[in-house]
Amino acid sequence: MKVIKTLILFFILSSCYNKKALEKYDKNGNLIVYNEQVYAEMWVKNKNLKVTVIDTFCINQKERAIKDIKKGKLVYFGFNNYEFKILSKILRKYGIVSKETLRRSVRLGGFEPYCYENEMQKEIERRFGKFFIDSISEIAKKEFIKENPDIEYIEDGVDLREKYNLK
Repeated sequence: MKVIKTLILFFILSSCYNKKALEKYDKNGNLIVYNEQVYAEMWVKNKNLKVTVIDTFCINQKERAIKDIKKGKLVYFGFNNYEFKILSKILRKYGIVSKETLRRSVRLGGFEPYCYENEMQKEIERRFGKFFIDSISEIAKKEFIKENPDIEYIEDGVDLREKYNLK
């Protein structure tokens, strides 16, 4: 337990040290913002911010994704719809782990959310093709509907049970 506490303390102290080493202003004299929360707080006070954004979180998330990919780890991020469990089971056969996620559509300044997730998606598309997830999702939907013919599944105004001739 002491080892874990020591490691946590080390990471906290090293992150504080790194923050002191970060530049405060760019070459034009604009304040540099490294954190989305700090940017949001500043923006609330002044909607006409003139800052330079360096998204260190995104940079770190991309690096982590690249390291995970090199280790052979692939992760698909999706939302929990009816067929998510079936989809996850199928993806495991291809060495892809599934995790649930909800995405926001708001993006502040130059900060990019979902950098890890996007890198993983690019790698999955690179290895398996652009429409791989869509194809697997369609298979999973059909399997879910076959296993649950009494559950209404409406998509784009169409009951998929009718589409798959199960009603």
